[in-house]
Amino acid sequence: MKSIRIMFAIVMLLLTQLVYAGEFDGHCATGLTGGMLIKTKCEINTLFESKTYCFVSQASKEKFLEAPSEMVKKAAEFYAKNSEPVREKISQTDAINQIKSKSCDLSNKDAGYLEFDGMDLRHCNMVNTSFFGAYLRGANLSGANLERAYLNLARLENADLSYANLKDAIIFQAIFDKTNFKGANLSNARVIGTLGNVDMSEANITKGRFGLDIGNQPMGAMRFDAVGGNFSNSNFEGADINRNNVRFANFRNANLRNANLFRADFSKADLTGADISGADMNEAILDGTIMTGVKGIEAIAGYDRSKGECVDCKVLR
Repeated sequence: MKSIRIMFAIVMLLLTQLVYAGEFDGHCATGLTGGMLIKTKCEINTLFESKTYCFVSQASKEKFLEAPSEMVKKAAEFYAKNSEPVREKISQTDAINQIKSKSCDLSNKDAGYLEFDGMDLRHCNMVNTSFFGAYLRGANLSGANLERAYLNLARLENADLSYANLKDAIIFQAIFDKTNFKGANLSNARVIGTLGNVDMSEANITKGRFGLDIGNQPMGAMRFDAVGGNFSNSNFEGADINRNNVRFANFRNANLRNANLFRADFSKADLTGADISGADMNEAILDGTIMTGVKGIEAIAGYDRSKGECVDCKVLR
């Protein structure tokens, strides 16, 4: 009788593991429809057409169930193009040994929750490296290759990412404080979180995805918040920074052509010399926004529906 109970327990365990395996390698199905790769433990899941889909929250699951067929199609299309190569989990010792070597290569490694505080990583290749929850406070990553890196929940206080390659990187709710992104390549990067007075001056953020995607944020509505940030001379052409809080920020001489600035809060921000030709400023907050010498004011979509009294923003006819 005891052996039967043991066998039953083993079978149930195996079945549980199968259920929790989930489609899309356990990534949140709703997150995928919004262009985000969010790994889950699949503790929240649902069966649809005999397949298990995983979610990061109950709200995400409920959103999926509103139109499961459509959601599965969108998720599958994104996952097929953006699914991550298998990352090899490494230990703290493995990581340190790599960093000490002249040919440091952490590419396709899972360095989640490891500690790199104050370390010099400039010589390391970190393509598609996961630093999920890792400690990078005060680390020197200047000029490093972090293309497609995964920096969700990472500690990035005082980290130097100046001139680093962060193309297609995902930086979701990382912890920032005096983080330096000057001159960095953030093209097509997905960034959500409170950055405070971050330095992104001279950065390339073309087609960057910093905007709020309502309905596709599985952890609730979160946005890019950078009060007092430095974005002078940065290239935001075609980027999405809708609904974001950039009050008091410096956008002097920035390229914001064709950017999505819908409902963005530019209160007291300085856009002197910026180019906003073709940008969507519908319902943007421009209270006290300095717009001296701004190019393209007359062509801004929704400019007449922006809110607040801006400075030097009259269109000369």
